[in-house]
Amino acid sequence: MLRTQVPPLLRSTTAIVWSCSVMAAASAMTTSEEQLITQEPKEANSTMAQKQSKQRKRGRRGPCRCHANCRGDSFATYFRRVLKQVHQGLSLSREAVSVMDSLVHDILDRIATEAGRLARSTKRQTITAWETRIAVRLLLPGEMGKLAESEGTKAVLRTSLYAVQQQRK
Repeated sequence: MLRTQVPPLLRSTTAIVWSCSVMAAASAMTTSEEQLITQEPKEANSTMAQKQSKQRKRGRRGPCRCHANCRGDSFATYFRRVLKQVHQGLSLSREAVSVMDSLVHDILDRIATEAGRLARSTKRQTITAWETRIAVRLLLPGEMGKLAESEGTKAVLRTSLYAVQQQRK
């Protein structure tokens, strides 16, 4: 396992999250020796492939297609919706959508990690809106953090009001 020492100057949450993701990526990689050890004989692979192909067939329509699993976690549709609301005539290229998607995933991962750390420090097992709000305030600088906090608070209020309305029905 790869271990890295974090210098004292880089002990901010951003640096720790980054180093943890680097360590996770390094530990996820396998060497060629491990790949050789995990390979099964060719006969077993061919019989397993035949079994899987038989299981996937589904009547006249062919193989089963699970659209929900193929979709993945992408925010591309939301980027286009928001851009359409803000600037009617503009569009995003695939590369721009990919960059924005990875940026949003990275920020969400950092917020979730920090909120989990806050929940652990208060000896709780559940990440609540409070932990998320504090994590956003810690990770996003200045005006961006304040705006994100207010938008998140509005979203939580909307969700809780909707839940109360549904209970009354």
